[in-house]
Amino acid sequence: MRARVNALGTHQHDRDGPTMHDLERCALTVRDRATVVEGYVAAFDGETMTVAAEHGVVPGGVRPGDDVQVLVLDEVRGEVRYVGTVSRVGPSTIALTDLELVSMLQKRQGARVRTLQLCTGVVTGPEGPGRPISFVVVDISAHGMRISTTSTLAVHEHVAFEFPTGRGAVKLDAEILRTQRTSTGGTQYGCRFVDIRENDVDALFRFVLRTQGAQRRMRLDA
Repeated sequence: MRARVNALGTHQHDRDGPTMHDLERCALTVRDRATVVEGYVAAFDGETMTVAAEHGVVPGGVRPGDDVQVLVLDEVRGEVRYVGTVSRVGPSTIALTDLELVSMLQKRQGARVRTLQLCTGVVTGPEGPGRPISFVVVDISAHGMRISTTSTLAVHEHVAFEFPTGRGAVKLDAEILRTQRTSTGGTQYGCRFVDIRENDVDALFRFVLRTQGAQRRMRLDA
């Protein structure tokens, strides 16, 4: 069952107010044609959404009265899908009305963000005492990461460390799964998080989506 968005920018599953989806990436598809417009949410007051087209609106590609589907990549909610009707078309913007929420899907497994976060921790293996390590987190998801370090690590060794999310640090235990040589001659390691708590998964997932959103905004401002 679909939930209609009301005039306050909320629906029965969400009460985040009229700034929902502000500047988030989106894709608009006209139902009866192959037209696809990519851009971002310029404004959303709950009844009307304004989509800013990244490369402008092709004349005739979208027309007032068209039924459309909108996929919004929201940094908190994940993939959010709406259906609605085009009310106005400009050279670079499309206004939508009669919006109805179709679905929300948080793809935690696939959400990953590139970062260059310096961390320190302790490496442990099947035998011997732990040893200190410093490394750079190259990218991270809620379930694993890729790191770069001058230290030599072996598959199945573990790295215990804390990762700063900007809203507190998350204690993690990462198992080394694979080794990868880079084009510059360095070494990177693919890791998975083990015995991670559900609230820490949530914290990492939100960090990933917040960082993705901040990176998108930087590209838009560039």
